[in-house]
Amino acid sequence: MAPTTETCVELIQHVREFVQLRHAMASRQVEPGEPSVALIGLLAELERRGECAGTALAQERAVDPSVISRQVAQLMRAGLVSRRPAPCDGRVHLISATQRGVELLAGWRRRQSEWLRDALSDWPDAEVHQVGALIQAMTRAVRDALEPTTPTGAAR
Repeated sequence: MAPTTETCVELIQHVREFVQLRHAMASRQVEPGEPSVALIGLLAELERRGECAGTALAQERAVDPSVISRQVAQLMRAGLVSRRPAPCDGRVHLISATQRGVELLAGWRRRQSEWLRDALSDWPDAEVHQVGALIQAMTRAVRDALEPTTPTGAAR
């Protein structure tokens, strides 16, 4: 049975509050001279995915490709990503994290993990894992619902 409207509204409120807190937590972990949280998020996505085209990043993040293009330019200026023409189509550029970018992410993740471990120190590891699994499943369902549809409404 599908969730009720009231349950969905409550979930949206909880997710909104969590996202706001997540942003505040992440912002506190950025050290002077490091890129913004948004740029670090894109860098982390690149490290996770490996080399890929900006259009794939835009689709994965559900944003306009121009947003990714601007962010990649900033990361390139900081020496955190590199890009090269795709071998099969020189009009497409493949983007990847540099070693400097990977090292920056390692420090940022370490600081975040330490902070979150302290914040959740009263939680058993199994419960933290369970919450993570539920968030992952919900994210997957919402992402699937955002997939483009054909004119008849059927998913491609």
